[in-house]
Amino acid sequence: MKRVALAVALGMAIACSPYVATTTSAPSPVVTVNPAPSPAVMPVLLPPGAQWGPGPASLPAGARAVVIDGDPTKEGLFTMRLLLPDDYRVPPHSHAANEHITVISGVFHVGMGNTFTMAGAEELRQGSFKAIAPGMTHFAHAAGETVIQLHGMGPWRLTYVNPADDPRNR
Repeated sequence: MKRVALAVALGMAIACSPYVATTTSAPSPVVTVNPAPSPAVMPVLLPPGAQWGPGPASLPAGARAVVIDGDPTKEGLFTMRLLLPDDYRVPPHSHAANEHITVISGVFHVGMGNTFTMAGAEELRQGSFKAIAPGMTHFAHAAGETVIQLHGMGPWRLTYVNPADDPRNR
């Protein structure tokens, strides 16, 4: 009886999933899992009037940024995108608030700890999401030109493990 109840519950969960499409053209309903969108149909779209500009002063030179919602320098929710060149690196740092990262295009590596090393860094590809808790020391690397979307609560700040890594100190 428990197996039947579990099977019914699992079937209902799958049927109600937003990633599942049900068609009724066959004699009995057919459940199809929608594949992930192809990179060829995933353009990087920005709101009307949004313009790329220099990245925040707290990031190493070379990043481009566009704020698409809110203001990361003020209290409250914000969303911004960063365009990172190939081999772009952000040394070990932390944030005072949650940081949510979505990879829009390219490959983005995130590693945890006080030392920048690609050994053990997590590879995030297009469509990937990563949440980093406040105070968690981490570092980042872009393999190829990469666009990421950051969202969280402002004011958005970086605290580098090594103050000499902070571009604002140069």
